[in-house]
Amino acid sequence: MIEPFPENLPTIPACFECNNGYSEDEKYLACFLDVLKSNLYADYSRKDQTNHRLEKDKNLQALLVEQIKVSDGKVYYELDEERFLRILVKLARGHAGFEFDYVNFDDTGITVSYNFLFEIAEDVMSDFNQIPEIDIAPEVCSRGITAPCIMQNIETDEAFAFAFWNEVQDNQYRYQVTRNKNGGICVKFVIYEFLYCKIEFE
Repeated sequence: MIEPFPENLPTIPACFECNNGYSEDEKYLACFLDVLKSNLYADYSRKDQTNHRLEKDKNLQALLVEQIKVSDGKVYYELDEERFLRILVKLARGHAGFEFDYVNFDDTGITVSYNFLFEIAEDVMSDFNQIPEIDIAPEVCSRGITAPCIMQNIETDEAFAFAFWNEVQDNQYRYQVTRNKNGGICVKFVIYEFLYCKIEFE
């Protein structure tokens, strides 16, 4: 996301270590995405925030020069997946906790998948962006119990609940939290309309 942040930014309480221990990896991920996207799309310009960060952090700047290269008109990249995954799982845990009051991740299996816009097939993108019907209700009193859009058939009185996307910041960040078919939690989010992530908690 870019500053100024939205007033309704979803947040949850965190200890000092969790709140501050991810800063460098968050900066790395944000700058990596912005630099890669700017190299792939001629009509896209880097954010001022990225340029400012790289100007202040020469080590990060040198790292991204190594990890993102352009040769013969093609863009090649390699990323530090461990740092990526730390942030993606952190974000997913935050969204799950915010929407469903789900806070015990210690013994929970986690499946992570992600990809970049330019590598995603059209049918996969359509499936990712769908607005699913909610079959399993969230915890009572959680935000997830009030957030879904509920539609009712006036002829049959049958009601349906759907999990719409939460647009945190236009074209910068959006997320969706639902129950998967096994009763676990599925978190999807999109960063810069470029990195598409899906994380499932058993």
